[in-house]
Amino acid sequence: MSERTRSRRPRPAPPPRDQEASTFTAILERLVRALPGAKGAALVDAEGETVDYFGVLDPFDLKVAAAHWQIVLGELRETSNFASPKQITVRARGRGYIVRQLPDGYALVVVFHPLAAFAASERMLEEIEAKLYAEAGWSRPQGSTKWFRVDVETVPPDHSRPRRLRAAGGWQPIEVMGAMVGLRGREKGFRVRLPSGAEMLLVRECRDRWFADEHVEELI
Repeated sequence: MSERTRSRRPRPAPPPRDQEASTFTAILERLVRALPGAKGAALVDAEGETVDYFGVLDPFDLKVAAAHWQIVLGELRETSNFASPKQITVRARGRGYIVRQLPDGYALVVVFHPLAAFAASERMLEEIEAKLYAEAGWSRPQGSTKWFRVDVETVPPDHSRPRRLRAAGGWQPIEVMGAMVGLRGREKGFRVRLPSGAEMLLVRECRDRWFADEHVEELI
C-alpha cells in the first residue's frame, strides 16, 4: 500500500479559535495537515482581514502574518519593476512562508517551519487552491493546472510502481503505459490507462502521496 506505516511525532493540537469556523476551515485544515512543516494557513481579503484560518499558531499571530503579507503583495502590485507574482516563497530566520495570490485581491498565506516552505508540494497547493476557487465561486483561469490526491496501491517489494487506485467505491486496476521524466528527486511519475480507456498522469511525491492530473471519478 502507498500509505505505509511510519512513526511520526504527533502534531500539537490547534489553539482555541477566536472566530466561528466557515466552509473554508476544512480546506485550510487539509492543507496544513498535508504539508510537512506547515504551522498554519489563512485566507485573507484585499483589506488584510482574515476570512478564515487553521493552524497550531496563536490565531492573532497567524492573522498578523497574513495581514503583513497582504501589504507586501499590495506593494508589489504597485511597483512597476515587478509583474504581479503568482506566488512568493520566503525563508526567514524563525519561519518560512508561501503566499499565493487569489482573485479579487484575496491571498492564501501558509506559515511553515523555516526549512519547509521551499519543499512544499506544488500539487497540494494547486489542489487546495482549486477547492478555494470552487468554494468562493471564482472562475479558474484557462489552462490552470489541477492535481487531485488519490489513493494508490503499489507493486511490492519497492512500492514504486502503481497497480490500482481507489475510485467509484473500490479499487480500479490500471495499466502503466510509460514513465515520466524531469520530476524532482525521489518523485516518480507514470502515464496510466484506466479500465474505461481514459488515460491520465500519476505522480508519487515524498511520504507516498499520489496525485492525478484528472478527477478520477469523472473518468471511470
